[in-house]
Amino acid sequence: MPTTTLNFFAVYLSSRRTCCFFGFICILCSSVHLHNFRACFYNTVVLFAFVCTSLVLGARLFQLWPHKFYIFNAIKCEYYLHVFLAVACFIAASTTISLDVTAYTIATFFALLAFSFYALDAYLGYRLSRQRDVQTQTEQQTV
Repeated sequence: MPTTTLNFFAVYLSSRRTCCFFGFICILCSSVHLHNFRACFYNTVVLFAFVCTSLVLGARLFQLWPHKFYIFNAIKCEYYLHVFLAVACFIAASTTISLDVTAYTIATFFALLAFSFYALDAYLGYRLSRQRDVQTQTEQQTV
């Protein structure tokens, strides 16, 4: 992979991590207790998304998929991960918008921004996996 492609992946994945981190900070700095369901659910989803995105970023930057796992279909696995994270971020944003606190509203904005990034990446991963199957004239592989 050329270095410009790696730099693009690093910036793109870091923007999603930044959205998750800023949303987490907004919930922590709010005036509402952290023991309510909305805050706990939002922080759990966002921290899970942050960790998963960090792992995918590390695997792409250090090129673990092509060098260590030969048969593993990384595109399809990342597609499923991004679909799950997009749905989870949307549900987390839906739960936090129902409480009328400014910090929760800002956290909802960051969650919806992360949702749009994950949904876009899931769509691009789906298109890439379909193009890969057409180019190689192979059947769809199971993960």
